[in-house]
Parts: sequence; structure tokens; C-alpha cells
Amino acid sequence: MSSTEDVIKRILVVKPNLTREAVERLIQEEKAKAAGLLTDEAAAHLVASNLGMDGAGERIEAKLKIGALTSGLNDVSLTGRVLHIFPPRTFQRADGRQGKVLRMLIGDATGIVAVVFWDDKADHIIASKVVRNKIIRVLHGYSRERQGTGEVEVNVGNRGSVYMEPLDAVDAEFPKMDSFFKTPGQVSSTGAVNVEGVIMGKSPPSTFTRKDGTEGKVIRLSLEEGGRQITAVLWDEKVEEAAKLGDGTRVRIIGANSKVRQGSGFEIHLNRSSEVEVLEEGVLPHEPLSHWTKIGELRDGMRSVNAAGRVISIGEPREFTRKDGTKGRVASVVLEDETGIVRLSLWDDDVNALGDMPVGTVVAVENCYTRAGYGDSLDLNVGRLGSMKINPADVQVEKLDAANRVTEIKDLQEGRKNITVEGQLLDDPISREVNTMRGPANVVSFRIDDGTGEARISLWREHGKAVEGVTAGARIRLENCNIREPFDGLIQVTSTQFTRVTVLKK
Repeated sequence: MSSTEDVIKRILVVKPNLTREAVERLIQEEKAKAAGLLTDEAAAHLVASNLGMDGAGERIEAKLKIGALTSGLNDVSLTGRVLHIFPPRTFQRADGRQGKVLRMLIGDATGIVAVVFWDDKADHIIASKVVRNKIIRVLHGYSRERQGTGEVEVNVGNRGSVYMEPLDAVDAEFPKMDSFFKTPGQVSSTGAVNVEGVIMGKSPPSTFTRKDGTEGKVIRLSLEEGGRQITAVLWDEKVEEAAKLGDGTRVRIIGANSKVRQGSGFEIHLNRSSEVEVLEEGVLPHEPLSHWTKIGELRDGMRSVNAAGRVISIGEPREFTRKDGTKGRVASVVLEDETGIVRLSLWDDDVNALGDMPVGTVVAVENCYTRAGYGDSLDLNVGRLGSMKINPADVQVEKLDAANRVTEIKDLQEGRKNITVEGQLLDDPISREVNTMRGPANVVSFRIDDGTGEARISLWREHGKAVEGVTAGARIRLENCNIREPFDGLIQVTSTQFTRVTVLKK
């Protein structure tokens, strides 16, 4: 009995749903793929492997899920969809021999992992002409932590093996390609990430000097999709590649690292092993960024911002001297919409518009920029490239009623901002002076009750004057406050520079 016949019989035992004719047809198909380089026996073994059987005819177990991977496993077998294949590279070993390595990203319903193929296994991947979106099975690899990243990767060396499109793997059981790529708005944590978006702007490439004296390069791309934007930061050898990409190019960024950007929000950084794949050119996002950004969505460092709000307070103009000796003027107004509050800074000639924007006026600004202010505040600036409109007919901002935005004390949570509360004073306000980083400051403290719970109130500096002469039993409303951690069992409500205090009943 021939070896080929032995393999066919083992296949029919393990796969009783297959007929002999079907198995023989699969063997001939494998021989045809190899252009006659496989014997009947070798092709039969390959069919067995594709059907999930090892060399002894036993079922191959590759049930480990990617999400369950940990570093230090010596026998890793898993199945996944090919998401990306990085170009192979050669290297020189310490003993002078040449080696080859190829990285591939595969994914299943639980996560994504990089699989690293070495030497002849890398050659096998290249020769097999495996492409993205196909299902592959990796057997007898080992896992380890990738140096410098902390990520777990699977390595396939001499002992390991890989099978392309195993016939017992059901394509429908693996997520589709698109599900492994996030839109900018879906990036919500740090770590490895793949992102798809349309380039809608980029910074000029710039150079800098590192601490070790070497020169580096950096460029930033603005990616947009899903109604959000995110900044992609590319370094060194990636800069020249990114500089050639024009606005309107849809790209997939593979193997990036999400980081918290300065101020708030996230940005993604590309390293040497990251890849930028061009999908289309001359396109727009499927779900573009809204022309108007809600005030509550503003973050430090944003550019080309369009926002609108109602004026709730106006600051006094002041003059200053620039470094070049010229004089300038600046003033600020506080804008509010249903999502939050921001201070709008007006410079030079724009200060003249203060007389046309009393409290309640709708102000819309376009092509502006944001930056962090003092403490928790954020500044929106109309620079030389920005423009401002007062009560524009085509911009609607909801007229807010503070009484309808009151949060009950029982629902207050530490860390929330721009909160409005009401309540009855449980004791007379007590004023005291405390030392702060900005020097001595006056703070007025008291407790309130709204029927759902009690809270401790702290009104800083000028806000304390609003309750002068007010005693226990009075009822007040506090708008635009921040919520701090509980003290002595009571949640703390503190004033900000934007707080409004209204005495409803003395």
C-alpha cells in the first residue's frame, strides 16, 4: 500500500464528510499549484495539513485565541486573518551567517498579534505568495515580549510551521478586515493601534537635535474619518514618505502606537516597523468632520477650529508690549453652548468688537486655534488667520436655561466640570485666607442641601463676594463649577473662573 494511499485513508477517517474523489481532486489541485514540483505523497500531506491534520494524521489543535497570548509560551498554535505583511529584511548574525526575517499581523475576534517568521520559514511565506485577508494557521511557535514595546509577538522558527487557508477554518468565524482598523474617533486608549482615515492636512517637515547630538525629523498628518480627527506623528525615515502624500489620500496606518497628547486626547506615533498603506487618492472622508466643533469637544493644540457660543461674560481690554517693542491689545469673552464653556481671546483690532457683543450674543469664529489656559481652562484664539462673526444668521446656538441644567447632588461625580447645582445653605458662609501657588487667596465655604444630598461648596476669590450677607436657609444656584473628591464624606463643589453665583432666595 502506497504512502499516498495511507494519507488518503487517514483523511477519510478524520473527515468522513469528504469522498475519495474529493480528496484526490484536492491532491491534484495542490500539484497543479506547485507546477509539478510536488509528488503525489507530498501533495497528499499538504492536503492533510490544510484540513487540520498533522503528519501522523491526528487533528491539529490551534484553538488558542490571540487575546489569551502571554509572553514565554513555548508551544503556540493559533489561527487568524492576515492583516498586513511587512517587507522581509536580511541581517548578519554574530557568526557571519546571513539571516532573514519577515513580520506579519494576523487577527481574530479577540485581538491582533505580530507573527515573526525566521529564515526558511520567511522564505516559505514569500514563496507561498500569501496575501492580506487570507486565513493562516501557525503551529508550534513561541511567544515573547518585543523589545522596547512591551507587546507580545509570536515567533516561528525551525520547529514551527504555517498552513495557508486551512480548509477547516471557517472564514465567517473571523472578523472582516475593516473591523481591525479604527477611525480617529475610535482611538480611546494607549497602545498598539491600526487606523484608517483621510489626510486633510499636514505640517511642514521639521528637524530637531536630540540630546545625544543626532539630528531627527518629524512631520504631522491630520487624519479625518468618522466625524473626528487625529494627528499622526511620523519620525525620521518615515518623514520623506509622508511628505509625498497629498490631502485627500485615504490611508491605513498599520502598527502605530497611540499616546496621550499634551493637553488631552490622543495622537498616534509611527515607528520603524509601522507602515502607511495608500488606499485611494483624491477622496473625502465617508463621514467628515462637522464644520462646527462643539465647545465641549475642544482640546488643547487644535488648529483650524470653527466654534460658536453665546457670550456669558466679558473681560476688560488690556494693552501689552511685544518682544519687538510694538504695542498690542487683548480682551476675552466667555462663550458657552450646551456642551461646555471656553474663553475666547480677541487680539488687536478684534478688541473693537466688544461693544457689539453684550451677554447673550452669539459669536461664531472660524479657522482659530486652542491652547491651554491657567488651571483647567482652555483658550480659543482668533489669530491672524481667523475670522469672527456676531449673531450670524446661519448659525444657531441654543439659549440655555440654567434652571434646566441643574444636576442633583446625589448624581455628582468627582472630575465632572461645568456643573450647575442648586441648594439651601445649611450653615453661614465662612471666609478664610489660604496660601496657593498664586499666592494668598480668599475662599468662602459652606454646605448646601437640595433634597437629594449634601455638598460642600468652596467659592474662591471674587466669587465669595456673591454670598456676602447671605445666611443659613438661603437658596442659591451655582453654575459652571467643578466637582472634586469627597471630603469628610461630602462631595466638593468648587468655583472656577467661569462660575456664576445667583442668590435665589435670602
